[in-house]
Amino acid sequence: MFGKIVNGKLIIAGRKVQIDNGWITNPTEEQLRNLGYKEVEYTERPSYDDEEEKLQETYTDGATIVVSYEVVALTDEEHNEVIKNKIVDEENKITKKIQREIDLNKEGARDFEQQIENNIIALRQKLRPVGEEQE
Repeated sequence: MFGKIVNGKLIIAGRKVQIDNGWITNPTEEQLRNLGYKEVEYTERPSYDDEEEKLQETYTDGATIVVSYEVVALTDEEHNEVIKNKIVDEENKITKKIQREIDLNKEGARDFEQQIENNIIALRQKLRPVGEEQE
């Protein structure tokens, strides 16, 4: 994989690479190197708590570009977005089939529904006040 750092961001070379007067389709390794692209190496991603933290890429631009990761804290807004997405994921577990089984009092369906409701309640309790909500 080849890439280059442009304005502090890693740009990975694709099947088409833009040049001054057009595009190169399926560029060769030599063409990529001539355009300033370098091989990209990735370090191992550290573990982190996705509700509290996120990974931020950092780049070391030498003979190759080495992508490393730094664990940084989420803002309250980012945290809430993660939690809201998890709530939607839980809500989406109640499919039409599951709802039909609940309506028919199928064994285990009500327990499944209750577990999802409990998960949603627990997730909602994790939401943080932000902006005007803090006042």
